[in-house]
Amino acid sequence: MITDTELTRRLDEISLALSDVSMQQDKILDKIIKIVRNTTREQLLSRDPRVLITCVLRILFQYEDLLHAERLCEWKRRRRFRLARNCYHALLTSYLPEKSHEVVQTIVTTIYRDRLWEFETFCFEITCSLLDVGTTNGGSIINLIINLIWEKLTSPELDVEEARGVLRLLYELLDLHEWPATQETVATIEKILNLFQMSIINAQSVKLNFLLPTPPPSLAKLRKSLEVCLRNTIKHLPNDQLLIVVQRMCAWSVIADITDEIILEFGSILEYAAYTHQAGLFEQTFTTVIFPLLMQMIGSSSRLINLLGNRVLQYLLDRRDNRAIFDTPKIFFEHTRVYVRIGACRKEDRLFFKLHREVLHDSLLKSLLNHCDSRMNLETTYCTVCLIAVEVPCGFTAAAIVCLAMNLQEVILQRQNDQLEVACHVHATIISIMSLLCWIHKAKVFYNYVNRIIMERAQWAPQLNPPIQSQYNFAVHHVLCNKSELFFVDWEARYGLWKCFRLADGHDGTSLIA
Repeated sequence: MITDTELTRRLDEISLALSDVSMQQDKILDKIIKIVRNTTREQLLSRDPRVLITCVLRILFQYEDLLHAERLCEWKRRRRFRLARNCYHALLTSYLPEKSHEVVQTIVTTIYRDRLWEFETFCFEITCSLLDVGTTNGGSIINLIINLIWEKLTSPELDVEEARGVLRLLYELLDLHEWPATQETVATIEKILNLFQMSIINAQSVKLNFLLPTPPPSLAKLRKSLEVCLRNTIKHLPNDQLLIVVQRMCAWSVIADITDEIILEFGSILEYAAYTHQAGLFEQTFTTVIFPLLMQMIGSSSRLINLLGNRVLQYLLDRRDNRAIFDTPKIFFEHTRVYVRIGACRKEDRLFFKLHREVLHDSLLKSLLNHCDSRMNLETTYCTVCLIAVEVPCGFTAAAIVCLAMNLQEVILQRQNDQLEVACHVHATIISIMSLLCWIHKAKVFYNYVNRIIMERAQWAPQLNPPIQSQYNFAVHHVLCNKSELFFVDWEARYGLWKCFRLADGHDGTSLIA
């Protein structure tokens, strides 16, 4: 074992040789090996790790580079590279976790200063080793890496080429790291979101968060790289932490004067976060912050925000993968097999929709009325309504959806300025929803009523039945006026519901639909 005085002397010698590592790598490596082998962990921890870590990284890179050259015989260069790598691992084992911050800072600084980011495989290996050695503290180490990179990316002297190289390394690491469900993870997610948010803001666009500092102009050039980082982060986040991403991006969507261009920049990532989340009880998924934001998005007059809000809501609702079935309105005929997966209705979910029935009704009605002239928006809102009916299959949701459909029909019948095609699309959507409710609950009497209207329409006004068409050809005998037999009557719909649910308990029966 060497004394503290001898250790100090050797470290000073190595420090003086830092600028000339490429010429003396064999000699310097031998000195570092002797230090690693002949000192205690406590001795190493009492010294600043920056000199040894920087030196061994440069030596490791020299031998990595020599592996692809012909200046050394093969067995020697491989042996020296292996010794340098083992020495690097030994130093990490000695310094972590006590000196995590200094070690991570040294590695990131060396990657930047020596332009090691140009050699992606080499950088990836040394940082993976850092995470592997500090497995018990892996979350903190990746957080430190992100914090240091964040500081450099928000610097006014940002070099785009350097930043892209380092971000390539970062998103490879993020694709491997499983995030723990800790407050530290939340803080790091917020930092990544802020950085991505700043990258999509330019001089002409509205600031999404007025508390954010003014971003460097060149940060916008890193948007794609930051998007990959965010996607790889989302892929490995715990379920509850995914909701933080959903909440933050939903909040961006409803800021005043938000532009379609900005929505398009982050909309797909928001959808991906919602898709990745595994929903349980709706009261846990739709928090007191997320649910009002989604309702605001769905009720928005902007087609893009409305579309995004509906899709996010669908991914969070769809626990049984039924979304693809409801891509467009269709008639759900009695005694036909439809591959819709219906689960048991949980009382907690039913209570959630009872508590939020009014705001849900108003938002969906706004969505249907504001955007019925857009087939994509109409079909997307239709899908949302169908998923609610399937995910919470009880008398209350059936009654609430029938109420929504009847209100929609009433408004459309009263409108005189709508195009005929638009009205046909809405009425086809309504009867599709009604037939789905009958199919889910096997509502015999209600089915008879719905079938009667379907047959009347088939004879006199087939344009009012699904499927939705972009253009209709009307025969001479087709009825184009609002003939009462072709539309739903409120009391008939109520009676059909009552006959279906009259034997149910008080929570799900006549008291909800009377």
